[in-house]
Amino acid sequence: MTDLKPILQSRSVWSSLVGILCLIASVFGVETRLIDQGALAEALLQVGTGVSFVGSIIFRVTATSQLTSK
Repeated sequence: MTDLKPILQSRSVWSSLVGILCLIASVFGVETRLIDQGALAEALLQVGTGVSFVGSIIFRVTATSQLTSK
């Protein structure tokens, strides 16, 4: 891995950010107007969190470029 890329071009970083946003939404009990059942909304947020974190692991393992801080 000698290629370098900016952090914002990393699929792992974006996937992790989605997971963090789902987790924060779940913690603060975000209500949706389209879904009346609170349990279903909570389950969907948990699924979104799990999928995004699994995706971030897969994306990081399959990455061909190293991240830079610029």
